[in-house]
Amino acid sequence: MEKTDSSLQSNEVGDAVRSRLPRDKRMGFWSNTFVLWGLVLVVSSLLVGGMVGTQLPFKEAMIVILMAGVFNSVVSILIGIIGARTGYTSAMIFRYSYGKMGVLLPNFIIALTTLVWFAVILNLTRDAFVDMMGIGSGSPVLFWAITILMALIFLIPAYKQMKWIAYVDYLAAPAIIIILVVTIWGALDVGGGLQAVISQAPVASASALVVFTSAAGGWLHANTVISDFTRFYKNGKQAALGLFLTYGVLMVFQYIGATLGALATGEWNIFLIMEEFGMLEITFFAIFLGSWSTSMAAIYFGANMMSAPPIPEYKNEEQTRKLVLLISWGIALCFAWYGPDEIFNFFLQFLSWVLGPIAITVIIDYWLFPEKRKLYETKGGLPDMSFNPAAYLGWMGGFLVGYFSQEFFISLLNGMVVAGVLYYGWMRYALRAGTTPEQQLSLLFSGTTPADEGE
Repeated sequence: MEKTDSSLQSNEVGDAVRSRLPRDKRMGFWSNTFVLWGLVLVVSSLLVGGMVGTQLPFKEAMIVILMAGVFNSVVSILIGIIGARTGYTSAMIFRYSYGKMGVLLPNFIIALTTLVWFAVILNLTRDAFVDMMGIGSGSPVLFWAITILMALIFLIPAYKQMKWIAYVDYLAAPAIIIILVVTIWGALDVGGGLQAVISQAPVASASALVVFTSAAGGWLHANTVISDFTRFYKNGKQAALGLFLTYGVLMVFQYIGATLGALATGEWNIFLIMEEFGMLEITFFAIFLGSWSTSMAAIYFGANMMSAPPIPEYKNEEQTRKLVLLISWGIALCFAWYGPDEIFNFFLQFLSWVLGPIAITVIIDYWLFPEKRKLYETKGGLPDMSFNPAAYLGWMGGFLVGYFSQEFFISLLNGMVVAGVLYYGWMRYALRAGTTPEQQLSLLFSGTTPADEGE
């Protein structure tokens, strides 16, 4: 009877989107790392790498790719360790810096942009398939039937649980490595060798600093919510090693391979690159696995963001997650109808402007304020604010500076620095005074603090 009750409770908790992940649900190092490889070794990395290759000369492209690898490794490790140590999803972690109600801002932003990512990958995969099968615009019913069928396939593992995502990634990660090898081989074959491919590199059509913002922003989205995956590691050291292998090594090689493919063909879309090689039909299934891996991960943590408090619970944790997941999937289909893949380059930059300030705020709050870190890690530790105005000020300042400084240095870093300075300055001032930014703001405008009002 005791075992049955425990099993029932485990099913109700599921992947624990509203509480700390139980220790018995954590997975081994390689199982977790394969999930990360399935997340990163995917079509989106090939798309970003292809974009770099069509806009920059070879040497500049390599510098941008290496910089993006270092940046993504550092950000993902600093945030990922938090998830491994606490067992919390990103949405639960964000409550400590943004507040119990204030967390709605980052949760909504990340959930919405995640659904756009899902739509981008869905559309690109669908378009390649219908072109390959010769299905034209004159068959709208068949066109959208294929779209919905693919979207359902992308949804199913995320609807089940994390271990089902891992099952798909066991196939997807090796498949995308094969695609990477084929891309490099095809580029060298079609381009006439490495030196010939390099000589075909375009004259810079964009600033290397702007392209870095797109290249880094392409994975900043996943890095900001990487805790949804690293909380399944057994400890922070495993998470750090897995993330380094993923972003510092494999992602860099994938960017380089896609860049070579873009230089050889003039295309940034991996499906079009394979078509130029005359290998789309042969490699489509492997690329499809990569699309599946990216999309199911995106819809999974997008739904997690809006399943956490203060969103009301429906029946239990797992039922709440599944309900929000289905709603998110429907919204993603609406985005697919709109066609966000048509503005892919701008979308990557936009991600960096809106997500960079969120990422740096979370990093600073955990790593630079030891007195707050105890709240994260202590069993039963709760956020000490309902709404943190310092986090909101940092986000608004960072977003505006990032957006309006596109012609100055690196807009991604500009925004993150401003957000970090604003947040750290106000939080440090408040902590030294033995209070919080929320209490300071309330005292300034009403003469009372939230604690006074509670009494």
